Amino acid sequence: MTDAKSYNIRSILEEMQQEYWQGLTAKDEAQEELLECITFVLGGEQYAFETSFASEVIRVPKLVKLPGNSKLVVGVFNLRGEIIAAIDIRQILGVAELPLSASARIIVIKGKNFTTGILAEAVLGVNSLSLGLFEPIVKSVDPSAREFLRGQINLGTEMSMLLDIAHLLDSPSLVINN
Repeated sequence: MTDAKSYNIRSILEEMQQEYWQGLTAKDEAQEELLECITFVLGGEQYAFETSFASEVIRVPKLVKLPGNSKLVVGVFNLRGEIIAAIDIRQILGVAELPLSASARIIVIKGKNFTTGILAEAVLGVNSLSLGLFEPIVKSVDPSAREFLRGQINLGTEMSMLLDIAHLLDSPSLVINN
């Protein structure tokens, strides 16, 4: 009788071990489906991109305007000894250029070849977004902006557009006076 009890305990322990490992595998798969994004406002609309590109968020400093540059470059600023161009991508995305308030921020992003700052009307925070919830863009979007968007996601009462920030940073429209 003691052998039967020990056999049952072993099988129970083996089942528990299998369930434990299956639970760990399921958690890993669920984590792979999440995309950590910084969400912000442009033209009164929500946008997001992966936090891996963002190095920091700062208040809008004094911007020095440079003559002869495109409208995208709103000025340059000094960030701890590094001169960085601040760009306004609202024109590229075809959204309204609303006046900036005290909640305006610059999201400092690092591309493969350079560092720049994207002007945002407000930064809402960092969210883990499920890739499975992203939908194709059905909202009426400026056709020239579509190439920089990966999809859209419903975040409660607002729709947020996921930017393809890597593609945007490689865009010829961001090249400044070659």
